[in-house]
Amino acid sequence: MAHLELKARDRLLVTGPTGAGKSTLLAVLAGHQANAGALWRRPELRVGLLAQDSVFEDARRAARQVFDGAVGVERAEVVPLSSLGLLAPADLDRPVADLSVGQRRRLALTVLVADPPELLLLDEPTNHLSPTLCDGLEDALGAGFSAIVVASHDRRLRSRWPGKSFPSRQPPPPR
Repeated sequence: MAHLELKARDRLLVTGPTGAGKSTLLAVLAGHQANAGALWRRPELRVGLLAQDSVFEDARRAARQVFDGAVGVERAEVVPLSSLGLLAPADLDRPVADLSVGQRRRLALTVLVADPPELLLLDEPTNHLSPTLCDGLEDALGAGFSAIVVASHDRRLRSRWPGKSFPSRQPPPPR
C-alpha cells in the first residue's frame, strides 16, 4: 500500500510505464475519480488539473472568449491571454475548434497559469510543446504555485526535476 503526502510548495514527479495509473492518480487527487483508499485534503483547497485531453464546452467560441470565461473578466484584465505567450496573437480570436491539439492544450494551460490553484496537477504537460515552451513551463513551475504534481515520460523534464519523484528514483534499500 502506498502513502502519499503533499505539503505546500512540494514538487512531485510521478513516473512509470504506460498504464501504470499515473493519470488515474492525478484524477483521484483532483477529485474527478473515486478511489478505494483514503484521500484527505483541506475542503477549500483549489485544485487545477491539466489532463492529457483538453476539452472545452463550446469549441465554437474564440480562444480569447474561452479564456475570459474560464478565469473571469477581472482576472483576464489583470493577466491577459496575450501576455502569457502560449498562443500566437493570430490564434487568440480563432475558434477553439480550429486550433490544433497542441494549441488547445496550451490554452488549457494558460487558464491554470492565469489563476493558479493551490495544487496544480499536470498530466504529461510537455506533450505538444516546443522545447522553448517546455523550458518556459519548467521555469514557470519553479515559482508561484503551492504544490505541483506532474506525471511525465519526458526524459528531459525527468532529468531536471527539482523535487521528489514517485515512485522514488532512488534504488530500493538492500534486503
